[in-house]
Amino acid sequence: MHARTLVAFVLFALPSLASLACLPPNFSAHPRRLAVALEDEGAIGLLSAESGELLDKLPLDDEGMHYHVHNVQGAPDGRMAWATAMADDHTGEHGDMAMDDQLIGIDTIDFAIKQRISLGGMVHAAHVVTDGALAWVTTKDGNQVLEVDLDAGEVARSFDLPAGTGPHGVRRTPDGARLIIAGWDGHSLVVLDLASGATTVHDVGGIAVQAAVLPNGGAAFVTVYDTKQVARLDLATDELVRFDLPAEAAGPVQLYPLPDSSGVWVADQGYVDGDPSGNSLFLVDARTGETTLRAEVSPAPHGIVVSEDGSMVWTTTVYNDTVDRVDASTGERLGITAVGGAPNGITLLHESGAMP
Repeated sequence: MHARTLVAFVLFALPSLASLACLPPNFSAHPRRLAVALEDEGAIGLLSAESGELLDKLPLDDEGMHYHVHNVQGAPDGRMAWATAMADDHTGEHGDMAMDDQLIGIDTIDFAIKQRISLGGMVHAAHVVTDGALAWVTTKDGNQVLEVDLDAGEVARSFDLPAGTGPHGVRRTPDGARLIIAGWDGHSLVVLDLASGATTVHDVGGIAVQAAVLPNGGAAFVTVYDTKQVARLDLATDELVRFDLPAEAAGPVQLYPLPDSSGVWVADQGYVDGDPSGNSLFLVDARTGETTLRAEVSPAPHGIVVSEDGSMVWTTTVYNDTVDRVDASTGERLGITAVGGAPNGITLLHESGAMP
């Protein structure tokens, strides 16, 4: 081939610089990472899932307003994470003026804020789940679930919950039809039908903190802090049972299912209103409620997430401000990372998506 012809062929065959700029980032080039809500710092921490190294921090303050970042959740494609941020109305240049709570979208490749969505003034935006196009946020003081259109950047619908529910934790059923909500004030597990808005309330006998749903859709769970139990709802029969945690339990908070639906990991925090702190993660059989494994971690474990293959567990601990990494088969603690700022929610990001 003539040299000039060869050059012309190469220039024609190669994509333009403009088209290269439009290509999506290579997500697979980024190893598995953890995003952590640092509540008091008002920031998101980014950690290596493999080594536990703290890679970066992203402050979420806005125009002099400080935000307490309570929860963070990766989207199904792993490229965005969404954080619930509660405005501090006694900080910054705004003085005592109440500001809106926000749902904040973070690009997980660039690790930069891409979107801020107003949720209303001082509603106590607690937890969030998302399918990538929509997000659902519990507002503990607003006693609602807000459905957020992420493309439009606005609240599309709101669901009023039964009086006194005080919704906190939330998860979706695998078919996307229902939300399972932990009613902190209402001592309840609430099932919300997203098509009709109808709710079914199940009394769990104590403070319900967070929810979980088995990947196979068979059952839903909530932790019951003050009775030191886990409540299990059979999603086919509507039967509710409560399982006792071991005698040394201090008070369970967040929980997370195994990918094969055989069990649920429970973070036993305690440490609420002066209670003694726990230092355990318990693996509970999803059918019988038997505790099959205990892992010792730093004091007051709170947020918890399990790897996509079920081999690893990570937990935030609010007493020592760490993220602890645990071998899920043995319960051995493999590493401790100081992250600071009262770490709360945690989510795992990886190339095939974010764990729900």
